[in-house]
Amino acid sequence: MKKLLTSSFAFSVLAVASIQGHSELALQSGQAKISWGSQDSLSKAKAIMYNNTDVSSNTRTTQTVSVAPQTNYQNNYQNSYSNNANSNWSNSSYYYANSKGALVVDALTGQVIYEKNADVARPIASISKVMTALVVSESGANMNDIVTVDSLDFKTPKKSGSDRLKVGDQMNRAEMLLMMLMKSENPAAKALARTDPLGYDGFMAKMNQKARDLGMTQTVFYDPSGLDARNVSSPRDLAILGRLAYRHNLISQFSTTPNRNFDVNNVSSGYRSISARSTNYMVRDGLYNIGFSKTGFIREAGNCVMFETNVNGRPSIVVLLGAPDSKTRWEDAENIISNLSMRRFT
Repeated sequence: MKKLLTSSFAFSVLAVASIQGHSELALQSGQAKISWGSQDSLSKAKAIMYNNTDVSSNTRTTQTVSVAPQTNYQNNYQNSYSNNANSNWSNSSYYYANSKGALVVDALTGQVIYEKNADVARPIASISKVMTALVVSESGANMNDIVTVDSLDFKTPKKSGSDRLKVGDQMNRAEMLLMMLMKSENPAAKALARTDPLGYDGFMAKMNQKARDLGMTQTVFYDPSGLDARNVSSPRDLAILGRLAYRHNLISQFSTTPNRNFDVNNVSSGYRSISARSTNYMVRDGLYNIGFSKTGFIREAGNCVMFETNVNGRPSIVVLLGAPDSKTRWEDAENIISNLSMRRFT
């Protein structure tokens, strides 16, 4: 099942509100700032991230959620869908995954649809950046503050090269967050953590505390990018994180942006344009209805992906860890989506 979405991805980055004209991330020439529609500021993004604003797009309605312990989170999530989450699914199709770990969950009810080694913790590579994004979004830091990439941001457990970012590059925090989620830039993750109000060590403490608060008992983070193989989680833990990330407007929209051109200032060499695109081909090509996405790869983790897909009007969270190669990862993903299309509800 490969159908092109009937709804356009033109709203991709910041179009989570119905605004006259199209609302997207418009980078002003010679400036590093975001415009929302005709507004030359980040006020809308801040409202979404910090004020629990409910914002409708032309394809779906999403809501930010203030999350405390897991029990409150589950109750809030369930209550918000009380009108349409009561149906059960029946299934005659065949789910399988060649990835080492997998979990498919109904995003409305939390009901497990398919699982494989769902409670085995494995390295998760750049899927770590989902938690990084969540902590950034809840930090209260000004999204319009300029973040400068430092040489320290390239000093990571593994070599952290970049074909996009350089030492001295400057973007505001929201643009850095977009670059991290869409292009999976490791220096962007490190820069966001380093410039947190509590500093780098405080940021890492918040990542691990957030995991505990959500009930992610098999999860630990040692760096914000996922290059540290000690960053581990299980598919079941990541499904908890995925259900939250999907409902977080800015994370959802940023992680499903197909491509973007950034006008970036460098303190030494001045302005240049950076072209970047999503690491998920299903997002880049507009295949399927993907409401949240993050890929990952390091040698220890294999090929990983976590995403939300809405099939037949029903959202599901899919987690795949430890695929031996990229081809297997995407074959697993497409098989699962195909089987979801054959679900029937009673």
